[in-house]
This record gives sequence, C-alpha cells and structure tokens, in this order.
Amino acid sequence: MKIAYVSFEYPPDTALGGIATYIRQVAAMMQRRGHHVEVFCASPNRTVTEIIEGVTVQRINCTKRDVFPEAIVPLFSERHAAINFDVIESPEYSGDGYYIKKQFPSLPLVVKLHTPSFFIHEMSNFYVPALSKVRYMMGGLIRGKMNKPFWKWVKKEEDREYLITKLADQIHTPSISLGDIVSERWNIQRQNISNVPYPFLPNPKFLAIPSVNRGTVFGFIGRLEVRKGMIVLTEAAKTILKEVPHSRFLIVGKSLPSHLPGISMKDYVMQQLQQFATRVEFKEATPDEIPGILSTIDVCVYPSIWENFPNVCLEAMSAARAIVGSLKGGMKDMLEEPEAGLLIDPLKPGEIADAVIRLLNNKELAVQLGEAARNKILSAYNSETIGSLMENKYKEIATK
Repeated sequence: MKIAYVSFEYPPDTALGGIATYIRQVAAMMQRRGHHVEVFCASPNRTVTEIIEGVTVQRINCTKRDVFPEAIVPLFSERHAAINFDVIESPEYSGDGYYIKKQFPSLPLVVKLHTPSFFIHEMSNFYVPALSKVRYMMGGLIRGKMNKPFWKWVKKEEDREYLITKLADQIHTPSISLGDIVSERWNIQRQNISNVPYPFLPNPKFLAIPSVNRGTVFGFIGRLEVRKGMIVLTEAAKTILKEVPHSRFLIVGKSLPSHLPGISMKDYVMQQLQQFATRVEFKEATPDEIPGILSTIDVCVYPSIWENFPNVCLEAMSAARAIVGSLKGGMKDMLEEPEAGLLIDPLKPGEIADAVIRLLNNKELAVQLGEAARNKILSAYNSETIGSLMENKYKEIATK
C-alpha cells in the first residue's frame, strides 16, 4: 500500500509530544513491512524532503499548528498526483488532515485518536472551584457583558477535531477508554471506533535493567501538572513517607502551573511535603537519561486523572518496574489481563498510598509484577502484532 501520514508533529523538528513519537514509530514500522510511506509534517525553519529510516518525510516551514492543516494541502496534492496514495492517517488533534480530506473526499482517511482538545481542557480545569466560576461569570455581568466560561470548550460543530473525525472512513483509538469517551461525547457509534493500540519498540537500555526491587524509592516521571494527578499524589506521598520511614520520593519532569494562581506545581509539592524535604528529590531529564533514572526507582506511580496511552508507563513496563497506575484511561488496558501492576482510583490518595506501600514492603510481588509488565510489552505491543492489525485495518478501506 501507499500510505500518507499527515501530522504537524514529527521529529526532530517538531518533536513536541506523544503524537510525534507515534508517527515516527508507526511510519518506520509500516515501511519495514514493505509499504511506501510518506509523512507530511511541519518544521519551524525549513521546507525540505528527506529520507529518515526509509520513510520519505515532506516538511513545510510552518510554525503555527492551526495554520498547518491548510498549508500542507498544496504539497500533498502534488505528491498525491504523483503517488496516488491508498490511505491517509491523521490525528484528530488539531485536525491536521481535515482540508486534505475535504479536497480529496474519495481518498480513505483514518483518524487516530490521541486525546481531543476538549477533554484536555476539561482535565486541566478539573480543580477550578465552583465559587471561582461563579465569581468569573458575575464579574462579567457587573461589567455588562456575558463572559464565556473558560472551563468549557468550543461547540463541537465549530471544532475541527470533531469535524475531521466525523469525516473519517475509519477511527482508531489506542485505549478502550478514549474510544468510549469520544463515542459518547461526539455521538459516534462505539462499534465504528476500532481499538488499535500504539506500537511500542522499547529501548534496549530499558530491557537491560534488572528486575530487582530494593523497597526504597517511589517515583513519578512526567510533566508536573494537574491532569497527571500531582495534587492527589502529593497527598498520598505524605502517608507513604510517614509509614515507610526509609522511603524516598523522586519526581522527574518539568513543572507546570498548579491549580493555585501564581504557584508552580513544583513549589506546591515542596510546600506540602516540607517536613519530608530531605527525602524528596526533583529532577529534569533528557530522554537519554530516563533508563538510568528508572533503574533507581523501585515503584513507579502514575495517578493521572485520565490519560490515553502514556509512554512513561510503557517505558516503566519495559524496564520491569513495579507500577501503580490510574484505572482511568489507557493504563487500565496496559496493566490488567494479565495483571502487570496495581490499578488505583486517581482521586483517592489513600488508595494510592496503600498500593505504593504494599509494593515497597513486598519485594517479591513488586518483582513479579515488573516481570509481567515487561513480558506484556514484548508480546502485546510489538511491531508484528500492531503492524499486522493496522495493515488489515487499512486494507479494509483501501480496497473498497
């Protein structure tokens, strides 16, 4: 097949997050399976065609995500005239392939769900107090205008992410939970959303980490922000540090604003855990440093309010770490059937604390779950399993 991936993000120029990682891995995977693959993406400083891992990468100089979906159409049209693509895939996020589908309505489109903006927005405003919302609306009325509630997203009929998803010939979701949410909120029949996990090709450095547990360090890796569950994790950490006197808390990632005005999440955590200051450590790290950091963590804790298919959990699994993960979102898919970690309600600090303490105190269980996690990574998310699944899905619409 001749496959085009359309994405604002693609490394190294626009390696902005999980979408870039996914597109790079899946494009290389499908190229290795014998398909002609081209990626249409953005760059902040160049327009260029290059070959990366056997994949033809078409970059246009574009710095604005909201401009990219229209800006990429002329280049895609030129290449489509030469190649005659069988299928294109676009993230729902930002609607990168929307105008291409509008121009070529008969060209089969797969929309890969990553996490719609409306849901990210809702989670980011999860802790906005009701009183603050009332004051905000009342302030507008006093000034003679009706304020738009900042905690609500645009109407779906005005949302390009919704519009491209409704145009799709196929919709793929990495996690069962995200498919359920999109089905309900965008009024799409659930059977029309296929469960297609991300492929994950673990760094050999993760696989080389011994599956041992010292029962000492519990750690969080990721952005320090509200939707990653940092507020509830901080509360749970108080109990863990008190109940396990030899334990230490390692927090790795960039700090974003907390739920309190003018206070970063790092400062909030430091204030809350002041009495345990000598046992709490903050770090920022490059991707190359993560394997070494993971090797020092005995229990990884990821209590996201909700998260689609977090790469940090996949990395921890491949490193054979004991994991305490949120049952809201994709970690539920990753860590159960077979059991490969402990699932917790991300809004219950006591439940988080109990799970972490259990694994710190039970080294045998921690090692057992870590090894199960590594085995699941190697069997469930490898390129052969996911590549074959994606290939068959593409063929369903490419041959119509």
